[in-house]
Amino acid sequence: MARPGRPKKVTSATVTPTQNGRLAQASNETTSGYFRRLFTENPRLLVTRSNSEVLDRWLADHPGNPEVPKNVQKNMAKVKGLLRKKSRKRAKSTAVDHGAPVAAISSAPKAFVKAAPKSLEALEEQIDDCLTLAKRTDKEGLAEVIRMLRNARNAVVWKLGQ
Repeated sequence: MARPGRPKKVTSATVTPTQNGRLAQASNETTSGYFRRLFTENPRLLVTRSNSEVLDRWLADHPGNPEVPKNVQKNMAKVKGLLRKKSRKRAKSTAVDHGAPVAAISSAPKAFVKAAPKSLEALEEQIDDCLTLAKRTDKEGLAEVIRMLRNARNAVVWKLGQ
């Protein structure tokens, strides 16, 4: 059985509509809950780069404050970042082709781990040595192998440049 965590600040938030149609923040709603509700009401605010509209709304909903405190701005940025991250994860998971056979998905190449530049340079030198050896051995008979080695070397050089 899980141990109980830290008690929540809010047990239930009551939201009441105001005369201008907006929902007023209940006195027992957390700052994160306020911004989470605001972003779910208007998802367009998550996409915009500027936070001025969100902060103006906060000021309108909290008339006793002349300006937005720093801790509220930070809290808004955290909630916005978390909600954006959730939407990216959800979009990525739905992008998988559910109609494809399992064998086709599992046989897809795995993502490469970024190699260190020193190991890539060593790999380039080794491919160069193989290329030289293939040319000396039988240039015409190993033409296809030479072409593949050149492509491999070019790919390694491209990775080094990134």
